[in-house]
Amino acid sequence: MSLMAMYRRWQFRAIDRNLLTLTHIVETISDDGAFNKRDGGDGWTISEVLGHLGDFESYMLARARYICGETSDEPPQPAGPEALVIEMGYAEQDASELLARWQARRRESTAFFNGLDNDDDALWERGAPFAGGPFTLNNQLILTPMHDDDHMNQIVKIIRS
Repeated sequence: MSLMAMYRRWQFRAIDRNLLTLTHIVETISDDGAFNKRDGGDGWTISEVLGHLGDFESYMLARARYICGETSDEPPQPAGPEALVIEMGYAEQDASELLARWQARRRESTAFFNGLDNDDDALWERGAPFAGGPFTLNNQLILTPMHDDDHMNQIVKIIRS
């Protein structure tokens, strides 16, 4: 097993743990008022964070499928997460439904990535254009749990405010 294959296995474990951790955080919120609070007073609500996570997961999976040649259509890069969160009206949507949407998309992504050959370093170094240069499957695997962590911390900050 290559060093990179070992790193990917670690990333897969982090992604799986984040699914459980974020689910636990949201499902154990006992204060219904927490769902109306905003990060820093004017930032996102928990529902908006969950909606964004679902959007992010969908986009990254579409990019991975494009990179792997499953589709010839590169997904359009979203104009910006803030605009999409507002356009989709996530603040008015039920957090448990948005959580379930993200969970389903995460499981779909995990199944896709687990279906790839973890030992094929050349495959994992394939990329597609992205803001700032090529973005590989390895990059996606590194970014995903970091992105999760940022938003889990955001949700905890919202709950604690």
